[in-house]
Amino acid sequence: MSFRRTTTALVAGALSVAAAITTAPTASAGTVHEICADSLYVRTQPAGVIIGTLFRGEHFELSRYSEKGWAEGYAMGHVNQRGWVQGGWFC
Repeated sequence: MSFRRTTTALVAGALSVAAAITTAPTASAGTVHEICADSLYVRTQPAGVIIGTLFRGEHFELSRYSEKGWAEGYAMGHVNQRGWVQGGWFC
Protein backbone atom coordinates (compact mmCIF):
# COMPACT_ATOMS: atom_id res chain seq x y z
CA MET A 1 0.00 0.00 0.00
CA SER A 2 1.31 3.43 -0.85
CA PHE A 3 2.01 6.17 1.68
CA ARG A 4 -0.78 8.32 0.20
CA ARG A 5 -3.40 5.53 0.52
CA THR A 6 -2.27 4.70 4.05
CA THR A 7 -2.42 8.35 5.10
CA THR A 8 -5.85 8.77 3.48
CA ALA A 9 -7.16 5.68 5.28
CA LEU A 10 -5.80 6.90 8.62
CA VAL A 11 -7.32 10.36 8.18
CA ALA A 12 -10.70 8.89 7.18
CA GLY A 13 -10.64 6.62 10.23
CA ALA A 14 -9.77 9.50 12.54
CA LEU A 15 -12.57 11.63 11.09
CA SER A 16 -15.15 8.89 11.58
CA VAL A 17 -14.08 8.48 15.23
CA ALA A 18 -14.26 12.26 15.75
CA ALA A 19 -17.73 12.35 14.19
CA ALA A 20 -18.92 9.58 16.50
CA ILE A 21 -17.62 11.45 19.55
CA THR A 22 -19.13 14.79 18.56
CA THR A 23 -22.59 13.59 17.51
CA ALA A 24 -25.53 14.88 19.52
CA PRO A 25 -26.40 12.84 22.61
CA THR A 26 -29.47 10.61 22.32
CA ALA A 27 -30.41 10.41 26.02
CA SER A 28 -33.52 12.34 27.06
CA ALA A 29 -33.59 14.96 29.82
CA GLY A 30 -35.52 14.04 32.96
CA THR A 31 -34.75 10.34 32.65
CA VAL A 32 -32.55 8.02 34.69
CA HIS A 33 -29.70 6.39 32.78
CA GLU A 34 -27.36 3.52 33.61
CA ILE A 35 -23.62 4.20 33.34
CA CYS A 36 -21.85 2.02 30.74
CA ALA A 37 -18.30 3.27 31.38
CA ASP A 38 -16.07 1.38 33.82
CA SER A 39 -15.85 4.64 35.78
CA LEU A 40 -17.07 8.17 35.13
CA TYR A 41 -16.07 11.27 37.09
CA VAL A 42 -18.80 13.54 38.45
CA ARG A 43 -17.69 17.19 38.42
CA THR A 44 -18.84 20.55 39.80
CA GLN A 45 -19.11 21.94 36.24
CA PRO A 46 -18.01 20.79 32.77
CA ALA A 47 -14.30 19.90 33.09
CA GLY A 48 -14.45 21.17 36.70
CA VAL A 49 -13.37 19.77 40.06
CA ILE A 50 -14.08 16.05 40.57
CA ILE A 51 -16.62 15.47 43.36
CA GLY A 52 -17.17 11.73 42.92
CA THR A 53 -17.05 8.73 40.60
CA LEU A 54 -19.86 6.69 39.13
CA PHE A 55 -19.15 3.08 38.15
CA ARG A 56 -20.64 0.74 35.55
CA GLY A 57 -24.24 -0.08 36.45
CA GLU A 58 -24.80 2.98 38.65
CA HIS A 59 -27.35 5.62 37.65
CA PHE A 60 -27.52 9.28 36.66
CA GLU A 61 -30.71 11.35 36.36
CA LEU A 62 -30.17 13.62 33.37
CA SER A 63 -31.33 17.26 33.56
CA ARG A 64 -29.71 18.73 30.44
CA TYR A 65 -26.79 18.64 28.02
CA SER A 66 -24.34 21.49 27.44
CA GLU A 67 -23.42 22.49 23.90
CA LYS A 68 -20.06 20.77 24.44
CA GLY A 69 -21.63 17.38 25.22
CA TRP A 70 -21.46 17.47 29.02
CA ALA A 71 -24.48 16.16 30.93
CA GLU A 72 -25.84 17.84 34.07
CA GLY A 73 -27.95 15.95 36.55
CA TYR A 74 -28.14 13.97 39.75
CA ALA A 75 -25.51 11.28 40.35
CA MET A 76 -27.13 8.51 42.37
CA GLY A 77 -25.52 5.93 44.62
CA HIS A 78 -22.62 6.86 46.86
CA VAL A 79 -22.06 10.20 45.03
CA ASN A 80 -25.64 11.26 45.83
CA GLN A 81 -25.46 14.84 44.56
CA ARG A 82 -25.90 17.03 41.49
CA GLY A 83 -23.03 17.40 39.09
CA TRP A 84 -21.75 17.10 35.54
CA VAL A 85 -20.44 14.06 33.63
CA GLN A 86 -19.14 13.62 30.11
CA GLY A 87 -22.05 12.73 27.84
CA GLY A 88 -22.15 9.57 25.78
CA TRP A 89 -21.51 7.07 28.58
CA PHE A 90 -25.11 6.02 29.18
CA CYS A 91 -26.41 2.57 28.19
